[in-house]
Amino acid sequence: MPVNIANLDDLKALRENFPFSEVYIVVGSDVILNASAYQKNKRKNSIHTFSHIIFDRKTPHIADEKEEGIQEAIKEIKGETIRLNLTPCYEEISSTQIRNNIDENRGISRLIDPLAQKYIYENSLYQREPQYKSVIQTISIKLLEFTRKLNPRILLLRDVRHNGMILGFSAFHWVRSNILFQEFKDNLISEYIRENTVGRTIVIDGIFTISDMENRSGLENLERVILTETLSFCIEKDYNYTIFRSILNDYPLTSLNENLELMGFYRLPFSDKDNPVFVVDMSKPCIVNLDTETIIKEPFCQNLYIKKSVIISRKRLLKSFTTFYPGNVVLPFNIDLINQTIVKKICKINDVSTTPLIPRALGRSMCVPFGKILHKMVVPNTVTKSLHTEKIFASDMKSFEIDAFPNYMSLENQVKIIHSFDMPVILIDDYLHKGYRIKTLEPLFKKYDIKIKKIIVGALSGSGKEIATILNRDVDCAHFIPNLRLWFNESELYPFIGGDALRRKIRTQGNLVRSINQILPYTFPSFIKNISAKTIYNFSEVCIENALTILEALENEYQVIQQRKLTLDHLGEVIIYPRYPDQGEDMKYKLNLSPSHYLGNSLELLRRTKGMADREM
Repeated sequence: MPVNIANLDDLKALRENFPFSEVYIVVGSDVILNASAYQKNKRKNSIHTFSHIIFDRKTPHIADEKEEGIQEAIKEIKGETIRLNLTPCYEEISSTQIRNNIDENRGISRLIDPLAQKYIYENSLYQREPQYKSVIQTISIKLLEFTRKLNPRILLLRDVRHNGMILGFSAFHWVRSNILFQEFKDNLISEYIRENTVGRTIVIDGIFTISDMENRSGLENLERVILTETLSFCIEKDYNYTIFRSILNDYPLTSLNENLELMGFYRLPFSDKDNPVFVVDMSKPCIVNLDTETIIKEPFCQNLYIKKSVIISRKRLLKSFTTFYPGNVVLPFNIDLINQTIVKKICKINDVSTTPLIPRALGRSMCVPFGKILHKMVVPNTVTKSLHTEKIFASDMKSFEIDAFPNYMSLENQVKIIHSFDMPVILIDDYLHKGYRIKTLEPLFKKYDIKIKKIIVGALSGSGKEIATILNRDVDCAHFIPNLRLWFNESELYPFIGGDALRRKIRTQGNLVRSINQILPYTFPSFIKNISAKTIYNFSEVCIENALTILEALENEYQVIQQRKLTLDHLGEVIIYPRYPDQGEDMKYKLNLSPSHYLGNSLELLRRTKGMADREM
C-alpha cells in the first residue's frame, strides 16, 4: 500500500488498516524538519495526528543550531513522540556513505547486514548513483522568430544565461513556383526544383553562428542546431520542400555543407561549386533524438575524449540515416533544447518561475515524465515524479507491451503513488505518434481519477494529435511533425548503452537489463519500410561500430580515473541503465569481461552475413 505522508486520504486508510493498534510513523529528525507534510497546518488525519518514533540524524546537514527547529516541529505533533539515538558507530551510517564506499572500492561490511551486502554486490547496486536528482536550471537557450516583411524571416538563437548573447541565426523566405528563375537566375536549377518540389517551398538564405571559441552555451554544433530548428519551424508551418543557397558568396560553407548533407540535403551538381544549391524533401521527415550523453553518468559524460567519441559516432549515424530515403530530410534534435523547451512550457502552465526559488514555492500541478525526456530530473518549483515505463518485447520479437521498467513496482502501483499526491498532472513523453504508452496508462489514470491537465511531448505527429483528441486530452509539444515517417532515440541503437527490454522467464544478470537493439545481428528492424537489405546491413554495422567507439572511450577513461578495468559488472558506474543484448536462453555473459569484448563478437557475427546483403544487389 503506497502512502504519501502529505495525503490525508492515504493516512486515513493507513490508520483504518490497523483499527486495534496505535500506528507509529518512524522517521529521521531531518524529515521532521524538512518534509513539506510537517509544514502544513494540522488537520484531521494529517501526519501531525500520528505517534512518532524519531531517530536523531547527526550529520553535517543537521547542525546544532537546527535542534531548536526540530523541537518546534515536534511540538506540532499531537501523538506520542519517542526520540531515539543510535550508538555512535551506527549514527552516521547512510545510503550516501554506502554509495561512497562502493564507488571508492572500500568495504561496506561494517555498515550493513551481511545478507543485504551480498544482495548489493550481486546486483551491482549503488554504483555512482547521484543521491539527488538534478534540477533543470534556468532556460539557457531561447529561440526568437520575427518577421521584417511579409515573407522574409529570421530565426535567432540566444544564450540568455550569458546576457542574451546571440549564438547564431538563420534567414529564410517563401518562394513561389512561378518566380524560381528570378530567384536563382539559372534555368537548370529552376527546372529541377519545379519538377521535384512538393507543396510549399522555403529558401534558406544562410546559417550564421559565432565561433566555437566564443560559444559558452554548452550546445554542440550550432549550425546543425539552428538548421534543425529552422526546418522544424517550417514543417510546422506546412512547408514541404527546402532549398539552401547562401546569400553571401564569400561566407565559409565547409562545415555547413557537411551538416546539410548529414541532414539529407542533395547538392545540385549543376549549381555553382563555390556557392552550391542544396535541396531536400520535408514531406515525410525522419527524426532522431541525440540523447547518448544523457545516458552516460557523471563525470564521464563531461569527459572530452568521451564527448569526442560521441560526436564522431554521431556523424556516421546521421550519414547512415540519409541513405534510407535519399533526398528526404533527417532531423537530429538536440535533447537539451527539447528539455528546456518543455520545462518552459511546464512552468508557464504551472504559473511558476523557471528559476528555483528560495524558499520553495511549488506550483499546483505536478510533472510526471513517463519516457526518457526529463527522466531523473526535477523541474524548477514543480513537484516532479517519474513513471518508470519500458517497451518490453517477447523473445520472438513478434509482439511487445508497455510495462513497468524491470525491477520497478507495477505500473498500477506507480500510478497509485501519483494519485497520493492529490495534484493535477502534466504528463511528459518523448513522442506521441502511435500512442502505445499513453494508451496503456490512460485506463489507470481513469481508474484512480487522476486529473491530466496537459500532455507535453518532444515530438508530436498528426496521428499523435488525433490520438490525443480521441482520448480527450490537451496536448502540446516542442516540435510538431505532421507526417512523421520514422523516429529514433540515438542511445537505443547502441548495444550495452540503450535498447528495449526483452522478456524471458530466466533472471537477468547482475543489475543489467536484458535488452534488444533493433539492428542486425540481434533482430531485423522490420519497422523500417521500403529500404534494401544492404542499407539495413550498413546501418546496423554503423550502430555497432559507434557503440564500440563510445564504449572503448569509456573503458579507457574509466581505467585512467578508477585504476581498474571497466567490466560488465561495473557498467552501472558509467551508464544510467546498463543493458546487455539478449543472446538466447542458457547463453550467459561473463561479467568480468569488458562490454567492448562482446561487442566485437557481435560485429564479427554481423560481418559473416554481409554476403547475403550484397547478393540482393
